[in-house]
Amino acid sequence: MIEIIDKVTAACFIVNTKKRDEIHEDFLDRLRRLFVRNGYRVRLEYPLRFYSIIRRSGDKVSRNGNLDLLAVKNEQKIAIEFDNGIHLKFKSIEKLFQVDADLCIGIVRGKLKTFDANIERIEQVKEEFGFLKKDFWLIIASDKVAHKV
Repeated sequence: MIEIIDKVTAACFIVNTKKRDEIHEDFLDRLRRLFVRNGYRVRLEYPLRFYSIIRRSGDKVSRNGNLDLLAVKNEQKIAIEFDNGIHLKFKSIEKLFQVDADLCIGIVRGKLKTFDANIERIEQVKEEFGFLKKDFWLIIASDKVAHKV
């Protein structure tokens, strides 16, 4: 798994994070090509039913959504969510924790000063849903930071 994390991280770090208009498509296209070159089947916008917490009320609801990318090779599944802002959205974290995947990667365009806030969000969702064991990585592209959570 470390080898694929290194490749994903390298692909993320070469994207021009200052071009906000096309960044989402650029990230996903680079990652799709990377996985295909490495023998994975790739599905963009993978449909997913997941539970989410409405932050204002605390209510837990069932939602339909799409995972940005799901890559499958043999029995190994890798799920990726990319958010264009500085924070990984709660719903992105919720999807990653609930999808059937061996490795989950949350990517933000980001700023290093938001690293702690992103980790806190991930830990909060982990606690709210009781997710204990998940191989989860956070990548902050603009600052070239990859961290196993």
